[in-house]
Amino acid sequence: MSKFQFRSAPFKTIFSIYLLFAAIFTVLYMLPFSHQQPLPFVDAFFLSCSAISATGLTTFTIAETLTMAGKIILLIQIEIGGIGIMALIGSLLIFLRTNAPVPSQTLMIFDQNQNSGRSISKLMTFIVLYTFVIEIAGFLLILPETLQHVKGGDGVFAAFFLSVSTFTNAGFEIFGNGLDYYQGAPFVLFVLACLIVLGVLGFSVVMELLHSRSKKKSLYFKVNIAVHICLLAAGFIFFFCAEFIWMPHFSWTDKVVQSLFFSAAPRSGGLASLDLHVFSFPSLLFMMVLMFIGGSPSSCAGGIRTTTFAVILAKLWSTIRGSNDTHMFKRTLFTEDVNKAFLVFFSFLFLFFLSFFVLSFTEKKPPFELAFELMSALTTSGLSLGITAALSTFAKLWLAAIMLIGRLGVIILIYTFVENKKSTIKFTKESILIG
Repeated sequence: MSKFQFRSAPFKTIFSIYLLFAAIFTVLYMLPFSHQQPLPFVDAFFLSCSAISATGLTTFTIAETLTMAGKIILLIQIEIGGIGIMALIGSLLIFLRTNAPVPSQTLMIFDQNQNSGRSISKLMTFIVLYTFVIEIAGFLLILPETLQHVKGGDGVFAAFFLSVSTFTNAGFEIFGNGLDYYQGAPFVLFVLACLIVLGVLGFSVVMELLHSRSKKKSLYFKVNIAVHICLLAAGFIFFFCAEFIWMPHFSWTDKVVQSLFFSAAPRSGGLASLDLHVFSFPSLLFMMVLMFIGGSPSSCAGGIRTTTFAVILAKLWSTIRGSNDTHMFKRTLFTEDVNKAFLVFFSFLFLFFLSFFVLSFTEKKPPFELAFELMSALTTSGLSLGITAALSTFAKLWLAAIMLIGRLGVIILIYTFVENKKSTIKFTKESILIG
């Protein structure tokens, strides 16, 4: 069975499109009607890259700096970033009853991390409809509680903004105090946790769940569902036992909901219902692990993705058992997919440690806080220990770059600059000592 071949041209085009959108929105944020306090170019560019990559890191307080017009622009950008630029273009072409040309279909395939062009138009339409339905549902569920704190039209807009920001895993908020308004509202936190999960689950997974209920599920579906369930359960148990069970000022309902929220949020949500400084060092490390894994391919999330994580574990288990093949759910994986998983895994690690090494020279910050910030940016998680605004201009530009890389995926970065050419040369095999 033939596999979809990687070529550098589509990756270069997608990379250029995202850079173009980041530049356009940077200009929009710089316009006088978008901000009510001085906004330097580097901070506007950082915000634009953070929004288009659905990350949520920012160097200033949005509630104090941006005007209503600026917040609306930000809302539009995080919607574009969360859904994906090519998905929106494809859906627009379908809405206009125009067949997307072959180059555009190719870009959609790569942007949504698909292996082929089958049903790509159907997926594009589903992404927009699914996003609209979930965001409206989330908005209606959190609106009553929001209106108790922010009255009138501002409260309605704030609720809708939070619903969009949560589902797209952008992690921005416009209250100026995080999620403090919802400290005594476990139902709202539960809704937000569900929005995050629905955003990281993957559009292809949800579409297969809804449209193929009577059919045999694909390996992609089974792997993603299994990994998501395991990570949510592991996160819930860990945070409940390590943190919330010992907090006397929380009711049992609050402890359960907070544990569930923090099992979902680090994956890419970017929102925090509590100051992260209240968590212990092991809990922060565990958050970094959840950030690193992230969500499904073809979702709003970043990270190495759930399938990559699952394939790595499956290959390690197969190697331990002495098998050359990699098996999952009674299926044998293609060697190309296993190689791609290891490429993504080690490329992420390389970028993370390279960034940490470089910024260790320029930033006088505690090492762990800097590492946490870098992991959050690279995996488009958006959680922070509060050092973003104090970073140097060089560090802000570096983080802006790795946020874009994290959104697009390291595969796009690699094949933007490296042409994939298969060698026909065969060399003699020789054993080497390992371990």
